[in-house]
Amino acid sequence: MSNSMTGYGKSKKTFENYEIEAEIRSLNNRYLDTIIRLPKSIDLFEQPIKNEIKKRIFRGKVTLNITLNNNSANGFEGIKLNEEALQYYYKLITKIKSNLNLSEDISLDYILQFKDLMQPAEEDLDDELLLENILITVNEALDSLIEMRNNEAVNIVVDIDQRIRVIEKNTNKIIVFGKDNPKQEYDKLYERVQSLLNGKLVDENRLEMELSLLADRVDVTEECTRLISHIQQFDSILKTKKEVGKSLTFILQEMHRETNTIGSKTTNVEISHLAIGIKEEIEKLREQIQNLE
Repeated sequence: MSNSMTGYGKSKKTFENYEIEAEIRSLNNRYLDTIIRLPKSIDLFEQPIKNEIKKRIFRGKVTLNITLNNNSANGFEGIKLNEEALQYYYKLITKIKSNLNLSEDISLDYILQFKDLMQPAEEDLDDELLLENILITVNEALDSLIEMRNNEAVNIVVDIDQRIRVIEKNTNKIIVFGKDNPKQEYDKLYERVQSLLNGKLVDENRLEMELSLLADRVDVTEECTRLISHIQQFDSILKTKKEVGKSLTFILQEMHRETNTIGSKTTNVEISHLAIGIKEEIEKLREQIQNLE
């Protein structure tokens, strides 16, 4: 069964002195659009992570945030002084002091207010092993995301099935009404022509042939047969395929075309009302299909 395209997942994993956290969200989108936000120190892993997502998500706008936190034992061994930033800020404060003709000494308190003076110390991490642990964390987050997408899809599919059953029911009613529709149309045309002729002589055989041709044009049997076929295809795809969005959208287009033809051909009020009901359900189905992968 297909998944919904909206969901959320999160996972955390400890690796050596680091805590890896992956948070992933997905929204409706026509295609797969993946946005990955990583710390600069591991931005080289972006493509492998995208490839991992593509294995499990096929449609939707997916946003993944990954954080890598240093959890050193004493809280300080993983921190070092950013000497370049220290020199920059000292020169900056000195320049400000000179420009404003200040006599006050530069205090250490001024400099320590700049937060980026301290930064995590670089460690010699095994890139391959780090990537492996990041992918494990991402997949755990994906598990949660997909579970939520599955649960939401169940409710969507129930609604879709109810609407397709309404279309099927209306189509079967049209078939019943449509059986007598050509005969009824023929009778109406014949009575109208006779009233217009007002007793004048006419070739009855030719008249009946022309009227029969006109009456046949309101026959909706073929359109109903194709509608039933489309409904069967719709059911089959919804139950057996995982990626259904594009296929079902195409089938709904075909169903809408057949229903339009039925509406334009018939003069039967009941059939017209049933066709309108089918089109209304098709429009609601189109909205729901947009939520499916």
